[in-house]
Amino acid sequence: MNDGVEVFALPQRLTGALANASSAELEELAGRWTTQVRSEDGDDMTDDDLLAVLQGVVRLAASAVDTGGGLYSWSS
Repeated sequence: MNDGVEVFALPQRLTGALANASSAELEELAGRWTTQVRSEDGDDMTDDDLLAVLQGVVRLAASAVDTGGGLYSWSS
């Protein structure tokens, strides 16, 4: 039974790129992401919120690369 849960496996290439991203690259990406979110949704999230999210994903990606595993996202 699926119970409405959707699972998405991130490509290994993306997982590796995230695992190896520099702090400067993450800050630049968070800045672009913030601009996009604000222009589309008028959302008042701060740059720090999005950077923290990216840093968390990078830690997960690095762990996946180190263990030979994968990186997944799911929603219900």
